[in-house]
Amino acid sequence: MNDRTLIDPQKFALRFAQTAVAEGMKNDQLVHEAKKFLMGYLTAYYLVEDFNSIERQNFGKADAKKFEDMTFEELLERVKELNKY
Repeated sequence: MNDRTLIDPQKFALRFAQTAVAEGMKNDQLVHEAKKFLMGYLTAYYLVEDFNSIERQNFGKADAKKFEDMTFEELLERVKELNKY
């Protein structure tokens, strides 16, 4: 992956601030919690990127069944097959 990941600081900070207020975080916890929030965001982001990459490889085949044509059970089975985490 050669693309850089850039996060809109204003949107990220606003979302974190909303979460901090909603959860009643104390001032002395903010830096630690912001780091956890960022780590969670990036973890989810890169997991989704990996998933999308695998999906493009597997569902791009001519004989592959398309996502929208799968039943829920088929989709769950497909996710199980592709889950490497």
